[in-house]
Amino acid sequence: MNTIVYFSLGFGYILLFIWSLLLSKNHSLANLTNTIMLVIIGLIYDNFIIALGRFFGEGGVLESLTYSRYLFHAFFTPTLIIFAWSISQTLDFSWAKKLAWKRTLILLTAGLILYELITSIFGLKLEPNWSNGVLTYESNEQSGLIVIVVTFVLFVFSILLIKKHRLYWPLVGVLFMLLCAVLQRWFNDFPLMNIAEFILIVSLLLTKRFVVQNEKTPISN
Repeated sequence: MNTIVYFSLGFGYILLFIWSLLLSKNHSLANLTNTIMLVIIGLIYDNFIIALGRFFGEGGVLESLTYSRYLFHAFFTPTLIIFAWSISQTLDFSWAKKLAWKRTLILLTAGLILYELITSIFGLKLEPNWSNGVLTYESNEQSGLIVIVVTFVLFVFSILLIKKHRLYWPLVGVLFMLLCAVLQRWFNDFPLMNIAEFILIVSLLLTKRFVVQNEKTPISN
């Protein structure tokens, strides 16, 4: 059952990646709102490697592939902070246009990446784990700081969007993440958090679509 869920999420993320490309067709790929593509690439890889784990079997191949999962998480997940800032700047939030905030959020992103590398990646030890027919390699020393900080930043970002533009999608995504984090205690064998991540990315892409749709039409404050 879980294998099907992970495969479905993997293919779902491919569709989201295509959607993100379409949303960016009128912009350079260097546009900072496109950092969400890095996150989607990491999640495509993450879900397919988990889904395929049982077929690889225990051994060095799956362990090496899993190491890349952790690397992608460390490097890509914090860039959602840059995505939120870039969206805010595009939507003419006054604070987002200030150099001090730009530097602060870039430093926060870089700091989270460095922290994750030091605490979780360097010296990473992985052990095989079977759960509901899915084989993965997991670390018992994984830090949750990235998820906490990024979720907090996205929560603040979503509140600001509601106040200025009555755009509720990001808040829906963040609250669904938090709800699934609580429910996961009672559904240990089901990938609720992976589904929550998918819903969050959908909510952020809907936010980007809002920006794209309003670029040619001035947004009233």
